[in-house]
Amino acid sequence: MTQRIVSLGFLAAAVVVLAQAFAIPQGEGYQAVGPRAFPLLVGVGLAVVSVIGVVQAFRPGTREPDATPPAAATTDVGGEASGEPHWPSVLLLIGSLAAYALLLVPAGYWQATTAFFVAVARVLGSRRLVRDVLVGLALALATYFLFDRLLGISLPPGLVRLAI
Repeated sequence: MTQRIVSLGFLAAAVVVLAQAFAIPQGEGYQAVGPRAFPLLVGVGLAVVSVIGVVQAFRPGTREPDATPPAAATTDVGGEASGEPHWPSVLLLIGSLAAYALLLVPAGYWQATTAFFVAVARVLGSRRLVRDVLVGLALALATYFLFDRLLGISLPPGLVRLAI
């Protein structure tokens, strides 16, 4: 029953996203990619995945599993499989996300994103700080240049402005 409810909820969300995307006014004149393009792309993708989920959920013979299979059980910090989430990690991830939201504008996009990546990697068990910083920095700078410089979507520059 849960799978059916969730899949129908995602289908409803897809309908809302598509309706809102079509409500976005198109600019005057010729535009290769208008303001509707990305919301429509997200809405169509969500709709396709939702329809697949609905079909799977309502397929005859589909039933809810009785218990969590051992392979899908969460693993706590000590490496022991359990059915319960590791709440300290969950709380640290939520705290990291809250700190990211608070630091995004004052610190800047690429700086806050790098710090967020490192924090999440540490919470999830990574102990290679230099690698985490380099990967986080590379991903943050790549997305910064994609959105800020190539697409013209302004992101917070923060404390250290990039000269490029």
